Amino acid sequence: MYLLFRRILTGLFKLLSIIRCLRLTIAQYFAFNPPEVGYLIRNRNEVIKALTLSPIQDDRSKTFDQPQSPLIQIKQATRQSHQLTKEHLFTISPRIKYYNTLQSAEYRQQMRNPKNQDQYPSQEFNFISNELKAMEIDNNPGLPISSYVLESKSGNLIASIYIEYQKSQQIILYSHGNSTDIGLMFDTYVDIVMECQINLFSYDYSGYGQSTGYPTDINLLYDIDSAYLFLVDQLQFEPRNIIIYGYSIGSGPSTNLASRHNVGGLIIHSGLSSGLRVIDPNIKQTSYYDIFPNIDYIVDVTAPVFLLHGGADSMISVVHAEQLAQNTNHLFSVWLVENGGHGDIESQWKELYFKRLNSFLQYCLTAYVIKPHQKISKRTSQHLYDEYTFDQENFQISLLEM
Repeated sequence: MYLLFRRILTGLFKLLSIIRCLRLTIAQYFAFNPPEVGYLIRNRNEVIKALTLSPIQDDRSKTFDQPQSPLIQIKQATRQSHQLTKEHLFTISPRIKYYNTLQSAEYRQQMRNPKNQDQYPSQEFNFISNELKAMEIDNNPGLPISSYVLESKSGNLIASIYIEYQKSQQIILYSHGNSTDIGLMFDTYVDIVMECQINLFSYDYSGYGQSTGYPTDINLLYDIDSAYLFLVDQLQFEPRNIIIYGYSIGSGPSTNLASRHNVGGLIIHSGLSSGLRVIDPNIKQTSYYDIFPNIDYIVDVTAPVFLLHGGADSMISVVHAEQLAQNTNHLFSVWLVENGGHGDIESQWKELYFKRLNSFLQYCLTAYVIKPHQKISKRTSQHLYDEYTFDQENFQISLLEM
């Protein structure tokens, strides 16, 4: 009975996807789940980002000690925006301690800044808890942290965070999971930077966090393009030093990007082989309208690939990691954590997680492979994404081959 239900569900998606607007609607409301925003991106002199403020009488989220406090509430469904005013800030600020991540002019000068700082001014990344209290970081390492507002090809403004480890030339471009944002992921990002001694850049998908627009798979592909190009063109990281990290649904844009660009490595953490295979892992041939068909696009990834997945993952079966491994050209390792779930590997197996992650990062330093000038795709299936124009790298012969 359950098998029949899965087949009916996948068949219904394929049928409705023929009507493009229905496909986008299905993807937006069933594949993506943006959380309430727990952070702010603010200019030093003025608030540059718009937020939706819920009414004072709205009691969906309150502080524990002040049950009648006003609140900040992002309304993802409507995305209506109102500029924060000084009055709003006066009302909110007594209960929020902003974490100023750009502590001094001298500190800022040491950072790797965008080539065009007028177009990409560095913003402060401030975060708040759901109770409108400061989210203090234990043993705050004092890392240089800044945020940038990018514009994707879809026209959406993309919020991002850059945590710099100045002694490293490598950087992780991290695409997070579904029900989270860069504010909720902050502690995880700091752990990765400190344990791996590496730079990290992450961004919020369209419709997530303070990014504008709506989340669709097409928009996510545009979003990661804007993040990657910012790293290469503005922060001037070499492609060989950019490690793409995709967690859960973030494996979709990550794998797609790595198939088109000459990156240093690809990490797929609890990733999916395709959207419809999450419903039915036994699908043999990818549908033209499937969401994030990583199983097909990974064949064009020439960078080293590290796959990690929980053996007890109830959201995305471990079968997905096995399917991706079979189609991977340059497989570094597949780490299947026997009792691991969907979101606990980096916490419950922390020491082993960072040991394996560091091994992969070190391997990527010497395993860089240059793609030929004329990129030949090994992918045999056709997909809806082929109808869109995503950024394609111009491979340069001057890059050093290892």
